[in-house]
Amino acid sequence: MSSVPPSAAALETPSAPGAVGGGLSFLSPTEFEALYSAYFHHVTRWARAFGCPQADIDDVAQETFLVARRRLDQFQGGNAAGWLYRIAQHVTRAHRRRGWLRRLLQRAPELSAAPTRAPSPVEALEQREARRQMHDLLSKMSERRRTAFFLFEVEGYTGEEIAQLEGIAVNTVYTRLHHARRDFMALLARAESEERGA
Repeated sequence: MSSVPPSAAALETPSAPGAVGGGLSFLSPTEFEALYSAYFHHVTRWARAFGCPQADIDDVAQETFLVARRRLDQFQGGNAAGWLYRIAQHVTRAHRRRGWLRRLLQRAPELSAAPTRAPSPVEALEQREARRQMHDLLSKMSERRRTAFFLFEVEGYTGEEIAQLEGIAVNTVYTRLHHARRDFMALLARAESEERGA
């Protein structure tokens, strides 16, 4: 898997001399549409890794590109994936803060994507419980460790790709993964112990 889709490779360098650093975007509307098409799926995966509820992922991705559109003059070329990744991170954080308050006030259950086959009542209950348990465990980890864990273990990103997105050293990624795995197993063991003792 590549963190920079081939269709967006041309967007990694300025298309006009002198565009970089001049305070003007070098992306035309057509080029921005290409950026959107190439990265939308990646943004949804990043948002999921940042802890965005499944029902809100498309909204967060759309908002990420709206923010990116407003900030085109700040994009200096180079790492388009990293630029969008950081915007998605900030948008997801803000969305989660708003969502937490909204859910607290409304007590609205989290919705999930419609399945291709309607599960039986027992299957639906098991799926909801598994998602709830996973969400509970991940929510107890630090954001940095949770993000590294989710991108690597669930979304299939490599350590090198995560390092590029985060703008950090590869060794830092694997250090976070090491601690995240340890945290996850400890939290899982504790949850299972509490369940047995209930």
